[in-house]
Amino acid sequence: MKPIRLKLAGLQSYREAQEIDFERLCEGGVFGIFGPTGSGKSSILDAMTLALYGKVERAAGGTQGIMNQAEKTLFVAFTFELNGGGRTRRFRVERQFKRSGDVSVGSALCRFIELLPQGEQVLADKLADVNRCVEEHIGLNMQDFTRAVVLPQGKFAEFLSLTGKERRSMLQRLFRLERYGDGLAARLQQRVRAAESALAEAAAEQQGLGDASAEAVAAAEARCREAAREAEQARRALAEAERVYAEQQEVRARQEALRAKEALQAKLLEDAPKVEALEAELRRLAAAERLMPALDARDAAEAQLRALAARREEAGRTHAARQEAAAAAAAAWTAASAAAAEAEPRLALRLDQLAQALRLEEEAAKLARAIEDGERRHADAVERQRRYGEQAAQTNEKLARGTARQSELKAALQAVELKPHERQQRLLLSRRLQERQTLAAQLSAAREELAAQEKAAAEAADNCRQAEAALERERRELAAAEREVSPVAAALGELEDGLRRLAAAAETALQRERQRERELERGRLAAQLAAELADGAPCPVCGSCSHPALHGQSAPNAQPAATAGAADAAAAIEGGAAAWERLLRRMQEALLALAPVRHRADEWLAKLREAADGLHGEPLRSADDAAGRAVRDLLGAWPAEAAAAVAATPQAPGAMPEFAGAPGLAEASAALEAAEERRRTCELQLGRFGQQLTAALKRLNEARSRAETAAAELRALERPLAAVRRRAEEAQAAMAADDGRWAAEFPGLPPEKAEETLADWERRDKETDDLKERLERSVTFLEEHRQLLAELQEAERQAQLEAVQAAAALEGDRRLAADQRERLAAWTGGRPAAELIAAAERELKSLRERLQAAQREHEAAQAALQQSAERRAAAEEAEQTAAERLAAASAHWDELLAGSEFESAEAVASLRGLLPQKEAMEAAIARHREAEKQLAAQVELLREQLGGRSVTDEEWSACVEAWTAAKRASEEKLQAEARAQRDRDELAGKHERWTELEEKRRGLQELQGRLAKLQSVFRGNAFVEYIAEEQLVQVCRVASERLGYLTKRRYALEVDSGGGFVIRDDANGGIRRPVSTLSGGETFLASLSLALALSAQIQLRGRHPLQFFFLDEGFGTLDPELLETVIAALEKLHTSELAVGVISHVPELRARLPRRLIVTPAEPSGAGSRVAIETM
Repeated sequence: MKPIRLKLAGLQSYREAQEIDFERLCEGGVFGIFGPTGSGKSSILDAMTLALYGKVERAAGGTQGIMNQAEKTLFVAFTFELNGGGRTRRFRVERQFKRSGDVSVGSALCRFIELLPQGEQVLADKLADVNRCVEEHIGLNMQDFTRAVVLPQGKFAEFLSLTGKERRSMLQRLFRLERYGDGLAARLQQRVRAAESALAEAAAEQQGLGDASAEAVAAAEARCREAAREAEQARRALAEAERVYAEQQEVRARQEALRAKEALQAKLLEDAPKVEALEAELRRLAAAERLMPALDARDAAEAQLRALAARREEAGRTHAARQEAAAAAAAAWTAASAAAAEAEPRLALRLDQLAQALRLEEEAAKLARAIEDGERRHADAVERQRRYGEQAAQTNEKLARGTARQSELKAALQAVELKPHERQQRLLLSRRLQERQTLAAQLSAAREELAAQEKAAAEAADNCRQAEAALERERRELAAAEREVSPVAAALGELEDGLRRLAAAAETALQRERQRERELERGRLAAQLAAELADGAPCPVCGSCSHPALHGQSAPNAQPAATAGAADAAAAIEGGAAAWERLLRRMQEALLALAPVRHRADEWLAKLREAADGLHGEPLRSADDAAGRAVRDLLGAWPAEAAAAVAATPQAPGAMPEFAGAPGLAEASAALEAAEERRRTCELQLGRFGQQLTAALKRLNEARSRAETAAAELRALERPLAAVRRRAEEAQAAMAADDGRWAAEFPGLPPEKAEETLADWERRDKETDDLKERLERSVTFLEEHRQLLAELQEAERQAQLEAVQAAAALEGDRRLAADQRERLAAWTGGRPAAELIAAAERELKSLRERLQAAQREHEAAQAALQQSAERRAAAEEAEQTAAERLAAASAHWDELLAGSEFESAEAVASLRGLLPQKEAMEAAIARHREAEKQLAAQVELLREQLGGRSVTDEEWSACVEAWTAAKRASEEKLQAEARAQRDRDELAGKHERWTELEEKRRGLQELQGRLAKLQSVFRGNAFVEYIAEEQLVQVCRVASERLGYLTKRRYALEVDSGGGFVIRDDANGGIRRPVSTLSGGETFLASLSLALALSAQIQLRGRHPLQFFFLDEGFGTLDPELLETVIAALEKLHTSELAVGVISHVPELRARLPRRLIVTPAEPSGAGSRVAIETM
C-alpha cells in the first residue's frame, strides 16, 4: 500500500481545502511533517484514518468534535495504490460529513472509487459497503492500522505492551494466518472422511467377490477346454450335414426351374397365330406411311393458295383507303402554311413593345421599394425623437430622487455604526463564548459517551447471560442425541453381521448345487459309455475287453427312461445353481449398500462424542427440551426394529444358517428381502436424522462462539468505561472553573445573555456594512444618471435632423413614380407586361406547332401510300406462285396412288392413327421371337446340368431332418463352451479385482493412520498459534537488530515463553527484564524498531506490500546523540520499498530531512491551517 494524495477541508484546524502530494514526499524514502504545536500535524493522520475507516482514533465516539467550529461540512479524500501479483491498482476513498449538533457530525457522502486508465469506476457508495471494500482490499481494521501503519500520538508503544494473546490475534490478522486454522482443519476432515469411505467400500467389495482362488481359476480353465473340444466335434458334424443339404438343395432347384421353362414354351406356341396377323397389319401400315408425304404436300399447297388469295384482296382495300388519306393531309398542310405567313410579323412587333414595358415595370418596382424605405426611415426618426425626449425627462426625475435618498443613508449610517470600544469587546466575548461552548460540548459528549458505555456494558452482561443459557440448552440436546444414536449404530452393526452370515450360507448352498451338477454329469457320461460298449471291444477308460458290470445293467429296459430323467435333473440343478448365483450377487450388493449407512451412523456418533469432549464438562442427563424430544420421536422404533432384524436371521448370532433345495432358496430370498427392506427403512430415517444432527451441531458451535464473544466484549468494556467516567468528571470540573473566569471577565453579563449581545452587535455590524454598500452604490447611480441625461438630449437633436432629411427625399421619389405609371398604362392597359409577353409567345408557338404537325401528317400519308402499293403487288405475285405449286403436287399424288394397293386418299388417311403404335407392334413381335430362342437354350442347359439326377420328396425330407439335428447339437455345444468361458473370465476378473482391492486397502489403512496423526496435531488453534509465534520471532529478530544498532548494541529484544517481549540488557551481562522498566526514550527506540520490522513484513491481504509508515511522537525524548543515530537509521530506509513519514517539531530533525511538509497554524477567527512542500 502506497499513499498518493490526500485532500481535506473542515477537519479540526483545517478550514480551506488542502491537498498533499505524497508521491513527491515519498520519493526520498523518508520525509517529515513539521509545524508548531497545535498547528494540525497530527490531523493529517486523522484525515487518513477518517477517509479509510470513517473514524478518528483520538476523537470521542470516533467523530465527536472533529469538524472546525467555523465550518458546516467536512471533506476528506485519500488516494492510494496497491501493488502485488504483477499489477498496480489505484483507489480513492471519499467521505463528506455535515454538522448535526454542536460537536457531533453525520455522514453525508462516502464513495470507494477505483482509478482506471479509461476513467473512474465507483465500487461502493454506501457507508457499510465502503467500509467493507476498505477492509477487503487492505485487510486491516482500524486498530491494526493505528498499531502497525499509522502510529498517532498515544499509540506508539501499544504493540510493545500488548498481552501475548492480543498480540497473536493481531499478527493473525496482519499476516492472514486464519487459513491455517479452520480452513486447513476442514480440508483435513474431508480427506479423513474420504479415506474412511474408500476403505469401507474396498473391504465390502472384497467380501462380495466370493471364492476367487487360483485353484478355482484352474478348474474353470479345465472345464473350458473340455467344452471347446466337444464344440469342435459338433462343428465338424454340422459341416458334413450342410454339404449334403446344399447338394440336394441345388438338384431340387434345377428340377423346379426345368419344369417352369417347359411350361413357358407351351404358352408361346399358343400365341403364334396372333403374332402372324400382327406382322401382316404392320406391312400394310408401312405402305401407307410411304404415301403420306405426297398427300400432305398436296393438302398444304391447297391451304396456302386459299390464304394468299385472301391476303391479295385485303392489300387492295388498304391501298384505296390510303390514297384518300394522302389527299386530305396535303390540303391541310397547304392551309396551315398560309395562316403562319400572315400572323408571324404582327406577333414579333407586339413582343418588342412588351419587352420595353417589362423593363419599365422593374424600374417602377425599385422606386416603390425606395419610397417604402424612405417612409420607414422618416417614421423611425420621428419615433426616436419622441422616445429620447421622454427618457430625458424620466432620467432628470430619478436624479432628483437619488440625491435626496443619499442624504438619508448618510444620516442612518452615523446612527448604527459600532464604536471602536464596542468592536474590541465583541472580539473578546466571541472568543470566550466559543471556548465555553467547546467545554460544554465536551461535557455533553462525555456524558453521552458515559451513558452509551454503561448501556453497552449492561447489554454485554445480558448477552453473556443469554449466551451461557443457550450453550447450556445445546449441551443438553447434544447429550440426548448421543444416547439415541448409540443403539442405532449397534443395531446396524448386528444387521451387517447377519447379512454376512446369510451370504456365507448362500455361498455354501451354491457350492453344493455345483457339486450335484458335476455328479449328475459324471453319471450321464458313464451311462452313455456303457451303452456304446460291445463284447470283445476294449473299454476306452480301462482298456478291458470284458464288461461284466456295465453302468445301469441291472435295468436294461429302463435305460432310455433313466437317461431322460438324468437330463431333466441336470437341467433342474443347473437352473438352481444360477438362481443361487443371482441371490448371492444380490446379497453382496446389499452388503455394499449397507456399508455407507453404517459408516454414516458411526460418523454421526463420532461427531457427537467429539463435540461432547469439546464441551469440557459432563453431559447433563435431562432431555426435556423440544430438540431432545424430536430426536427420540424420530429414532424411537430403532432398538426394537434392530432386534427384530437380528432375530430374523436363520441362526443365532455367531452361527451360520443352512439352506438346501428350493425351500432353502425361497427361505434365503425372503430373509434377504426382509434385510433390504430394513436397510432402506434405516437409511430413510437416518437421512432425516442427519439434517437435524447437522443443525444441532451448528447451533452448538454458534452458541459456544456467542458465549465466548459476549464474555470477551464484557471484559473489553471494563477499561473504556472507567476511562469515560474519568473524562466526564474532568469535563465537569473544567466547566465549573470556566464559570468563575467568566464572572471575573464579564461582570454584569451572564453567559446566557452573551449570545444575544453578540447577535445585536452582529446585526448592527451587518446594517453598517449594508448602509456603506448602499452609499457606494448611490454615488455610482447619481453619476451614471447625470451622464445618461446628457446623452439622451444629444440623441433627441440628431433624430429631429434625420426626420427632416428623410421627408425631402421621399417627396422626389413619389413624383417620379407617378410618371412611370402613366407610360405603363398606355402600353399594357393595366395588365402585367410579363403576362402579355407569355400570351403572345404562346400564340406564336401554337401557330408554328400546327404548321409542323400538318407537314408531318402529309409526309406520313405519302409514305403509307407507297407501302400499301408495294404490298398489293407482292400479294398478287405470291398467289400466282402458290397456284403453280398446287398443280405440281396434285400430279405427283395421282401418280403414286395409281401404283399403290390403295384405292383413294381416304384409305391412306385412315391408317394415320396407327402410326404411333408402329414401334410397339414391332417390339412385341421381336420379344416373342426372342423369348422362343431363349427358352429353348435354357431348357437345353438345365437338362445338361442335371445329367439325369433327381431328388424325391422323401429323400429331401430326410436330408433336412439330418441337417436340423446337426445344427441343434452344434448350437448346444457352442452354448456350453460360451458358459464355460464366461465362468472362467468372470472368475479370473474377480481374482484380479481382489488382488487390486487388497493393495488398495493396505494403502488406505496407511493413509488413514497418517491423517489421524495430522488431526491430533491440528486440533484447536494450536497450529495457528504456533505460526503466529514463529512470525513474532521473525519480527522480533529484525526489530532486535535495529534496536541494537540504535543503542550501540546495549539492548536486544526477545520473545518470552508467554508470547510477550522482554529486553536483554547486553551492557549488564545479558540480564533480561520487562519492557516496562525502560525509560521514555528507550521505550521509543524499542517501539520504533518493532514498528519498522513489522511494517517491512506486512503483506496486505497476503498480496500487497506495505509501502509507507508514519511516526507521530517520541523524537523529543531523545538526547542529541541518540537523535542523530535515529535520523541516520531512518535515512538508510530510502534504499528499500518502505517510505517513512515523521511528524515532529524538533529543529535538528527538520534540518536533516530533504523533503518536508510544512504545516502553518490557523489564524484566530481567520484562515485555517495550511500545508506546503519544501525540498532541499
